[in-house]
Amino acid sequence: MTAETLPGRWVARSRTSDDVRLRLLCFPHVGAGATAFRAWIPHLPPGVELCAVRLPGRENRLAEPLLDSPDALFPLLDPALETLLDLPFAVIGHCSGSVLAYEYVRRLQRAGGPPPRHIVLSSAPGAAVRQINDPLHLLPRDELIARVSEFGGMPEAVSSDADLMTMFERILRADYRVIELLTYSTGAPLDVPITVLGGRRDEFVTVCEMAAWSEATSKEFTLHLLDAGHYVLYKAAATIGRLVREISEAGNDEH
Repeated sequence: MTAETLPGRWVARSRTSDDVRLRLLCFPHVGAGATAFRAWIPHLPPGVELCAVRLPGRENRLAEPLLDSPDALFPLLDPALETLLDLPFAVIGHCSGSVLAYEYVRRLQRAGGPPPRHIVLSSAPGAAVRQINDPLHLLPRDELIARVSEFGGMPEAVSSDADLMTMFERILRADYRVIELLTYSTGAPLDVPITVLGGRRDEFVTVCEMAAWSEATSKEFTLHLLDAGHYVLYKAAATIGRLVREISEAGNDEH
């Protein structure tokens, strides 16, 4: 392991006590960072540690260069997360973070690593129906900002500050380029249960597209629809807490 792949650099952890029984590896959406998951912490059951991925070029890694391709990201991310796999874990991603989360599990499977206990994805089309018809990372600045604002992903503090907007634009382009260049690893369906959360008022991903994740698993598939829009995962902390409790207790029942 090198300084570039130290877990403390790549992961923000909610607790490091000895009573952890389940870890949640959380992958943020384009433009976001580890703090996107902070609101979940009070809702998690005892014995669960939230481990949010910290990508370079933002938050406490602001001074580091952005990574703008899967080939640049995963060779650093994979070993950084490896030391967290000594305990049972689940993987969670929202929107474009679902793309990273699913591909991470695929890569882990291919490398012979341990499977997660559960995968939770949100507001993202299933791997079988995902299409990149209009790469956002190539759009002119005004069009890119307009699209992100349309999604509801433009922080108010950023939109009112020209310097922050310039910095945020660079982050968006790098993150979108990673997602849009990524081709899912092929193989048999994962032998891991998948739960998908979606908003009934999501204007960007249809229920049918979210239901297509059922093809990615040979185990149980569940689709939960909530009264929310596209950013359902970050506004459903209590729902996440209940789901994580079920995942944790299901694992306890197996032993």
